[in-house]
Amino acid sequence: MSGQVTITVKVSPAQSEPIQSHFGELGFSFEEAPHAFWRGRGDSCIVTFYQSGKVVLQGPNADVFARQIDGDEEAQRTVSTPQKTDNDRSVLFEEAMAMHPEPLPERWVGIDETGKGDYFGPLVVVAAAIERHRVPLLIELGIADSKKLSDKHVRKITPDLKTCCVYSAVIIRPERYNELYAKIGNLNRLLAWGHARALEDVLEKAPDCTYGLSDQFARNPAVVERQLMERGRSIRYEQRTKGESDPAVAVASVIARDLFLTEMQRLEKSAGRTLPKGAGGPVLAAAREIVNGPEPELLDRVAKLHFKTTQDIGLPLE
Repeated sequence: MSGQVTITVKVSPAQSEPIQSHFGELGFSFEEAPHAFWRGRGDSCIVTFYQSGKVVLQGPNADVFARQIDGDEEAQRTVSTPQKTDNDRSVLFEEAMAMHPEPLPERWVGIDETGKGDYFGPLVVVAAAIERHRVPLLIELGIADSKKLSDKHVRKITPDLKTCCVYSAVIIRPERYNELYAKIGNLNRLLAWGHARALEDVLEKAPDCTYGLSDQFARNPAVVERQLMERGRSIRYEQRTKGESDPAVAVASVIARDLFLTEMQRLEKSAGRTLPKGAGGPVLAAAREIVNGPEPELLDRVAKLHFKTTQDIGLPLE
């Protein structure tokens, strides 16, 4: 899709800080703007959050980022050019699949994770094996990197995605996460173990896969390669920046996000309170409320304690 896209979303002005925090995690830089709380510039998109609660998104990726703002905005959007079509996504995925090794695999594994940037909640790693002939159906369902989808959309499409693939998940809940981090002392090594474990498990279910791909989260690929287990070492395994451009990695990304959201609901029910996502201002406020409340030990069960947020609320880093 080419040309300028402008989308207007109406939300509560109180959403300014959490939405800014979310876009900050996606790499947006911020500046002041007239009559606005802030203006952010990111990947082919400019977002302006006006004091009235009107959010204006402009640029080729405006619709991609607008879908991440939850609420009733769908009925209030105006789009100045047609939205990205299935054919556009098909081209992007075809380009990614053209990078597969010869002979092109009929079924392969994509691996992705979610939760590593969230103070509250688990770390979730998913490996998903998909078949090449199912890619058009996956595109029709609306797969993409989960960071570019609203949680509402993730929830909607995940049940169908699960019927179109074989997947395995590693869910590291906060208490266990804190124990492992205390032993390992490095997030990338912990992620590498999760990737290797999920890959091993899905290859047991889909032994015909000969190729696996994940996003490259560590500068040195050997961080993951050293963790690979017997089945993982038997296939061609690659790490690539922007790995979510591959449909298998995108599917893993969406399923991981869905599992993360389910775990967050469970944690919130157990904690008896809301646990904001991300690591911004609302998260800091919630963490302070917990440690100053009647059950400060709750923080150990719901948060990743090595985050700087722990230090910001006056506790020593784990």
